[in-house]
Amino acid sequence: MKKVILGTTALVAASALTAGSASAAEKIKLNVGGYLQSSFVVADYDDPSNSDFLPTDIRHEGEVFFTGETTLDNGLTFGVNIQLEAYTASDQIDETFMYVEGNFGRVNVGSEDSASYLMHYNAPSPVPAWGLSSPNANASGFTTPSTLTNELGDTDKITYFTPRFAGFQIGASYTPDGDKETTSATVYAPIATEGTADEAYSLGVNYVQDFDGFNVAASLGYQVVTRTGAGVDDTDEISAGVQLGFAGFTVGGAYKYTDNDSTVAAGTDNDERQDWNLGVTYGQGPWKVGLMYAGVDFEDDSAATDGDVHAFVLGGQYVLGPGVTAFGGVQYWDADGNLETATTGEDATIFFVGTALSF
Repeated sequence: MKKVILGTTALVAASALTAGSASAAEKIKLNVGGYLQSSFVVADYDDPSNSDFLPTDIRHEGEVFFTGETTLDNGLTFGVNIQLEAYTASDQIDETFMYVEGNFGRVNVGSEDSASYLMHYNAPSPVPAWGLSSPNANASGFTTPSTLTNELGDTDKITYFTPRFAGFQIGASYTPDGDKETTSATVYAPIATEGTADEAYSLGVNYVQDFDGFNVAASLGYQVVTRTGAGVDDTDEISAGVQLGFAGFTVGGAYKYTDNDSTVAAGTDNDERQDWNLGVTYGQGPWKVGLMYAGVDFEDDSAATDGDVHAFVLGGQYVLGPGVTAFGGVQYWDADGNLETATTGEDATIFFVGTALSF
């Protein structure tokens, strides 16, 4: 089945390349963009182990994007996207993929998130960093809620998006090897060694529409990662989200259910996880304020991670100028059951102030 799908993809790509002359098109030139977020933090942990947690810290998060595209005489647009982590990381090169776009829609090929991930809508965040829908800065040690279908991450895949029609768009992803991103020793081999994760499939649909100042954005997503091995089962993720905007307000929420979760080990049988978030923001001109809540609940067959986590963030931001945003606020985290660890304790309160740059 894999050979048939990959062979068909190669034929489609070859047809696209030979469909017309590219004599008038320009060679792709890379543009540089990205973002950098820096925060000063004051934190208070309820730490039963009395380990030496720093009360203050400086947090950074950033990426550099290399992007470019060209449109051929036949109307097809080919492009590239390479994202480099701005700080040392285990996966220094983040997403890296190429795409082709035309009247038929768009196809991504490479290391990029799945269709259900990219098309998902979360609750709105009041701050550019320290949000709770997909946080890139949070209370260290606590299990992080996320309603994104992110079991595969940036594993190499093929994704197709239809054109948007009457507000609706559909996307689908096929991943030949779910272990590809974690098996660096075989990443350059034509066929990687089989791991616990085999093929994966993702389907997403969203709806975006503006009704005379009343904005609606909603999404549904499904992802399954097939697995082999003793004591493991396929991992299924189902997600849904909505945002509504009117008169400066944005309200929304999202939910994800994961069957045979991988928090303890890949595809652990009978492990269930639920993630959710709710939020509201209000803004006029350069400023915005808001409140966001997120939670996660584990039902672990072995009871190793049974429990739940609840988190809140209250904050605001102000655009100082093009690409420069100041922000600040407070997070509160509360853990129960086995998710209350000896390291983090039951709760944490974190005050933060920072600046987000985009370029």
